[in-house]
Amino acid sequence: MKKSLFFGLTLIFILNYIFIPSQASAYSYGDPGEEKIAEAYKELETNLENDDWDSAKKIYDSYEKDFDLYFSKVKPDINKAFEEKDKELLLKCWRAALMLNIERRLHFAQEQFDDYGQAKLLLAKARGTYNVLEPYVVEEENQERADKIYASFDTALKSLGNPGLFGIGSKDNDPEAFNKEVESIIDELRPLFPIPSEEADQSHLNEENLGLLNGLSEGGSSSFWLFFSIALILLLIVLIVLNKRKNKK
Repeated sequence: MKKSLFFGLTLIFILNYIFIPSQASAYSYGDPGEEKIAEAYKELETNLENDDWDSAKKIYDSYEKDFDLYFSKVKPDINKAFEEKDKELLLKCWRAALMLNIERRLHFAQEQFDDYGQAKLLLAKARGTYNVLEPYVVEEENQERADKIYASFDTALKSLGNPGLFGIGSKDNDPEAFNKEVESIIDELRPLFPIPSEEADQSHLNEENLGLLNGLSEGGSSSFWLFFSIALILLLIVLIVLNKRKNKK
């Protein structure tokens, strides 16, 4: 009886040690598995540095279904990049797709927040994608901003809590904290990795809108008053014609 009890307690202790993380490693990501489309970016970059467009196209072809399903907005720009052999455009498109992938992973992590294992895996895959983008955040901004995003990932992971083993060592989750960090990650990254064609369209529209607003500003402009005068003259002519027809009747 005592041997059975001792064996049972020993087994529980071993299981607790294996499955319940210690305080020092409670929020370690471990090895959640690489995000293949993010890792493919590195190979794509190497091929383009060597002007190996055939290999670059093969990489894209192997992920074309992912682009069809999840990143279709980027496809026209990618096709243009291959047609014009524009290296920078192609890499920028792929980075935009990785940004969309982070949003997608985080969105599903929010939806499956109560499933600890699945939410943790999705969060880790989002972080794995960010690992590839992080050097560009440093280049565009600075290391401090890049580290801030990593800190948001760490806080989001902590907010998942931990179910423990049979409730032993469990930690409560915090969905509000998780959502806050997810929003912070997306808000920080989205402006840095826009879809190229949408970025161009937005700047074009802004210029057009500014021109229109300047023409219709409080002070007005010479062209505005010219069109306004022509409109008044045409209106006057119409009124005169209608009045003559009325008098004939």
